Amino acid sequence: MYIAVAADGKGLGSLVSNDFVSCEQLFIVNMDSMTIETFENPGEPKGEDLARKVVEYKCEAVITGKLTQEAFDIIADDDITRYDGRGCSVRDALAMMDRNTLKLIKNVEGTDECDSRHDESSCDGHHE
Repeated sequence: MYIAVAADGKGLGSLVSNDFVSCEQLFIVNMDSMTIETFENPGEPKGEDLARKVVEYKCEAVITGKLTQEAFDIIADDDITRYDGRGCSVRDALAMMDRNTLKLIKNVEGTDECDSRHDESSCDGHHE
């Protein structure tokens, strides 16, 4: 299983980025082997390139901070679970996700209401 993490540094001790579009690195973590591929943020202002990388790797989830509408739509349309890991190190956020203790990102505003433009599975932040 692959998990994407938007990070403000180069290692597992780095903090999860407050904003997806301004992260320094996107980590694609293979949770089975704990190997990590890193991608430098190309600086595209809407985060669409990074969101497409999450989809390309068929990630089960993304751990990040705030998402732009464009990045949210790309990720949610592919039924990828979205978690808010702001304030946590990448290592801690991955562990918290595994224990189901990270808050789900259900819509671009970060509230608990569903974005009705996506299917029902996206309202839960993930697909079953």
